[in-house]
Amino acid sequence: MIKFLRSLLLTLKDNRGMATMNVHSYTGTEWDYSIPEFWSERLFDDGIKKAFWGSRFEGSEGSSKPIITKDDFTKGPGDAIHFQVLSEIISSGVTGETSLEGSEDKLSMSQFNLTVDWIRNGIAFTENLERRVNFSAVKVCRQKLSTWLANYIDGSMFLQLVSTESPDTIYAGDAASEAALSDNDIFGTEEIDRIKLALQRKGAIPISVKMKDGEELETYGIVISEIDEYNLKGDSVWQQAQRDAGIRGDENKIFTGALGMYNGCILYVDRSVKSGYNIQGSALRPEARLYTSIASTGETTITVGSNTKANYTRFFPSTGTLRIDSEDITYSAKSAYSFTISARAQNSTSAAAHTAGALITLRNVSKQIGFGAEVAVRGWGMKPTPITNERDWGFEKGIGIKAVFGQVAVKDTLGACKNYLLMKSYAKNPGTI
Repeated sequence: MIKFLRSLLLTLKDNRGMATMNVHSYTGTEWDYSIPEFWSERLFDDGIKKAFWGSRFEGSEGSSKPIITKDDFTKGPGDAIHFQVLSEIISSGVTGETSLEGSEDKLSMSQFNLTVDWIRNGIAFTENLERRVNFSAVKVCRQKLSTWLANYIDGSMFLQLVSTESPDTIYAGDAASEAALSDNDIFGTEEIDRIKLALQRKGAIPISVKMKDGEELETYGIVISEIDEYNLKGDSVWQQAQRDAGIRGDENKIFTGALGMYNGCILYVDRSVKSGYNIQGSALRPEARLYTSIASTGETTITVGSNTKANYTRFFPSTGTLRIDSEDITYSAKSAYSFTISARAQNSTSAAAHTAGALITLRNVSKQIGFGAEVAVRGWGMKPTPITNERDWGFEKGIGIKAVFGQVAVKDTLGACKNYLLMKSYAKNPGTI
């Protein structure tokens, strides 16, 4: 009893440098016990399945899959996980009774290092909310956090491939540069052929796919936006090819969610996301909506949102040229919800007033990613683990996850991304939404 009172007095005592009652933070075992033991495994499994660059593309070292994964739970934040990347066999071999000894090929093995770091997120709510709703807060939190995990994996991977690195880039139609892209340079079957040829010529490793009949199929993948999908479906050659063939062996997970297959290439669609009721587009085709109207002259800023927690301009480069209605406007800087105007009426367009809600794009330019095997490596130093917090005597609660994670594009010894490339095409919004 004396020990209990002494402990209670120490807890309530307001010493300088110690927390007081009204700011006391308490993490209790009661809250931890409410989380099922399988919670973290379910969250991870759901997240990796929801992700575009998720489980369908994953494989171990030597699997000829687009994303090579490795777990090393001895690694902490800032540590490197080591991956081994192998070359193809290029020797001619021998025939007849010619001795093989001395004519063997050598696999060129290189080590690729990935640095992992903490990723964390959480959801806070009050006991009042939990009593008012008719579902388990823990279950809903797990579902929401798994969606966040999927978006985090995809967002960082797309930005890594499209923005962080500088892969080889080709253009649709007859265009020789991004500035030359116009209405006639949309994505179609000719562009699929061109991407495949470019991947082959640069030595990209094909993706190895085992069909349900046991046949080994070598393919490439191509990721497109939903606007490119719309244009592709209007291509008569694509339409006929899908009627005649369709995907064989669709039990293989690499075909999960695929749009179709053409000339040995599997097509996938990465669709736009929204941020705080405002369109955000994607890394392949950044979009935003004008939040406040702008006049034809005198403007210095383009505002695209008001929620300070949302990053409305996430997929836009740090500088570039925007298209609003029929005017091209260059910007010199951006924040999470605005662009700083540097010049109006560019590329022979005319300055005009624009009303709130107008669509903003990068001159209607979209990107496509053509890829083979070993595009990127992904590592986990710690799989998602639940974290909890309680305040105000347990009335305010929080639940979240922490993990040690990293992923990065694979480059050869010359610093080139040899297993994927970008194509740029013209992708004008066909509707008003």
